[in-house]
Amino acid sequence: MKLVNLAFGAGCGAVSALLFAVISTASPLAFPLYLIAPLPILIATLGFTQQAGLAATFIASIATALIFSPLAGLIHAVSISLPSWFIGYLALLARPTEGADNDNHVEWYPLGRLLLWNIALSAALTIAGVWMLGSDYASFVEAFEKLLNELVIFEPTMFAGLVGADTASSISTIANILALIAAPISAAISTAIAVLLLYLAARIVKASDRLPRPWPDIAATAMPKVALPIFFVCLILVVFGTDFIGLFGRIGLASLLVGFCLQGLAVLHRITRPLKSRRVMLVMIYSVFILLPGWPILGFAALGIADFWFDFRSRFNKSPTTQS
Repeated sequence: MKLVNLAFGAGCGAVSALLFAVISTASPLAFPLYLIAPLPILIATLGFTQQAGLAATFIASIATALIFSPLAGLIHAVSISLPSWFIGYLALLARPTEGADNDNHVEWYPLGRLLLWNIALSAALTIAGVWMLGSDYASFVEAFEKLLNELVIFEPTMFAGLVGADTASSISTIANILALIAAPISAAISTAIAVLLLYLAARIVKASDRLPRPWPDIAATAMPKVALPIFFVCLILVVFGTDFIGLFGRIGLASLLVGFCLQGLAVLHRITRPLKSRRVMLVMIYSVFILLPGWPILGFAALGIADFWFDFRSRFNKSPTTQS
């Protein structure tokens, strides 16, 4: 274990703590900077060993506790530091392939499993956040009502034209809608951000020639088949579950849909490799995500789910091997 690696990890932990702390400034850049708080820990883990990642985790949690409170340090550790270190640790796992006679023939931890772990962690952390807002569904809805009432105090014109019972009824209706969709949307966004940060961290580490594993073929990403039964269990919970049970099903379903969407995009990248107009086609497809935010996820998620049965990429295994 090199001392310089631990020192770099400690520095990354301090940076992560500062990115976490900047949210208290309420500046326009505060929230985007807060979102990338896991990035330094991922970089330390991927490029400077898992021990450096643990050092970053420890320093980030302690620094956050000193800046804010012990509870804030615990929240940083549970929601940012430890999940980031764990994902980085998994990304560096490798085992010798059958018949390999040296360390040059190893099988690295599959991208599909990394994706599923990101989904599971994002869903679990969102569920934990729900429990922090309310121990039962009624108190969870009440938390949104309190938030809306506070917003009305700061912005009295929010419900202009409504008085008395009408205002209270509107707040109650909006609170119930937020209780239905806020947590699943948060879980989906968290999953997408977690995957993006892992990609960015790996790119940064690779650019410095410190990435231990070879750059993988991202277009070959496929989640393990266990993702399908989990998806159907979540779907059943959404259809038949009530209150928290249904909410937890929606959280899991939203996170999985992002994962399936990414798998569907991987399929698209793989099967379009032989096409000369591939770049133009991909630009047009990704433009749809901007023009119709949210909706394309369902279509590409369907493609990702169908890939489990039809294995589209195996039909194009003779195409060029350019990675993208």
